[in-house]
Amino acid sequence: TLIICYGMFHGGMIQILAGMWEVYRGNIFGGNAFTSYGGFWMGFALFEILMVISPLNPPAKDGKAVWLAVWGVFTLLNFIGTLNANRVVQFVFASLTTLFFMLAIGVHSHGMHVAAGYVGIICGSSAMYLGWAEVMNELAGRELLY
Repeated sequence: TLIICYGMFHGGMIQILAGMWEVYRGNIFGGNAFTSYGGFWMGFALFEILMVISPLNPPAKDGKAVWLAVWGVFTLLNFIGTLNANRVVQFVFASLTTLFFMLAIGVHSHGMHVAAGYVGIICGSSAMYLGWAEVMNELAGRELLY
């Protein structure tokens, strides 16, 4: 329940708001990324809630694998967009791309699903570092960290 709540609000709603702020600042890439992944988390959380409170049948495993693979392709395209950015941004998108494809394979493989969990921890940690570094750089008025 905790993961679903944070997925919906911090992963979803807050990222969508951050995306809108990025567009306002003229950062279209950031706006695209934040709003897209915010929508992903909102949809994922709603799906998990509906699976518990409604009589819906769970989707076929192949459907879930394709859905995750499509997000992997979208993230790969975003990764290509980071090639002019700093290495931490590139690492976040490279690891997120890897994570989505591992999760897609993990739908049919428990071992891959577990390995994807570790990649997710690394990806999430690097994204948290990136966010913190950007705040520290903004406070300092110059680039200190990356």
